[in-house]
Amino acid sequence: MSNVTFDNLQLLNLLWALLGVAAVGVYGIWRRRRALRLFADAHLLERLTVPGGRLRPLVRLSMIVAGLVCLVAALIGPRWGEATQMLLRRNIDVMILLDVSRSMLARDIAPSRLERAKLAIRDDLLPALGGDRVGLIAFAGVPALVCPLTSDYGFFRLALVDVGTMSTARGGTLIGDAIRKAGAIFEESKLESHKLILLITDGEDHESYPVEAAASVWEDQRIPIIALALGDPEQGARIPVPGERGEQFLEFRGEAVRSRADFATLEQVARASEQGAFVAVGTSNFDLGDIFRRVAQAVRSAEEQERRTVRQPSQYHPFALAALLLVLWESCLRDGPRPPARAAFRREKPREVAA
Repeated sequence: MSNVTFDNLQLLNLLWALLGVAAVGVYGIWRRRRALRLFADAHLLERLTVPGGRLRPLVRLSMIVAGLVCLVAALIGPRWGEATQMLLRRNIDVMILLDVSRSMLARDIAPSRLERAKLAIRDDLLPALGGDRVGLIAFAGVPALVCPLTSDYGFFRLALVDVGTMSTARGGTLIGDAIRKAGAIFEESKLESHKLILLITDGEDHESYPVEAAASVWEDQRIPIIALALGDPEQGARIPVPGERGEQFLEFRGEAVRSRADFATLEQVARASEQGAFVAVGTSNFDLGDIFRRVAQAVRSAEEQERRTVRQPSQYHPFALAALLLVLWESCLRDGPRPPARAAFRREKPREVAA
């Protein structure tokens, strides 16, 4: 019991009020006895009162004061020991960072990197959420919040349909800026929930320091990142762009531009947090819903570990129970004698009179 702590130790000052209650009670008992002595002589008073009845008011007063002391002990909030406290299951808020730069138009994944990511979000991820909130940030040269965190999946689908390379005001790929914007949005959220960033991109970044941004959101807000790398990291793929003669491919100084996925950067982004995950999709098929379930299970298993041991839980319950029992017991005591039991009614046979 050396590690006992208290929540409201200043409430011990209520004991001074209890001393006043005890003094008033003792004074009342003395006045009552004095009134009885004025009412009858000592030898007659012994015949009018019950044996032991003089001590009963003191016993009742002691029980009331003891109950109030127990109540004060409960109010100061004593804490000691360890206990298991069951907490409500918290949901997971998922913020999706979707790369909408022109490199996501590459077709090394059918129909394209961007369209394949949108299909995975709509058909795989949303059915796996199960009530968790989801939001969407489209990013290229600047990040733009397309859909705030919501559990209205119908509204989210409508917002997802319109996402494209024109969803942001500037071209390029700044992954770090998108991560920092997601962290700012989560910081404004007031709900108590787990938080998760789902980054879907080919990994090409233009010096926005994404690894440092991922480390910052983990250290400050404990937000892990799932990084999905789309695209061929070896050969890459050409980027189709609309032209005057129909569809053409992006060129730079007369040579075709090939977009290659940057797995190394995205792996560092995911490894910046303990619960992060890196998925090298490449050009293969993938189930985004299954990926989310595995990561969510890891997040919630960590929650289970946190809630098993609670140090120094509140121990006011036994004191409150003792106060209640003392008050109830005091209410059952009487100052006077018990009422006599009713005599059983018995019929007696009439006596015969001798002749």
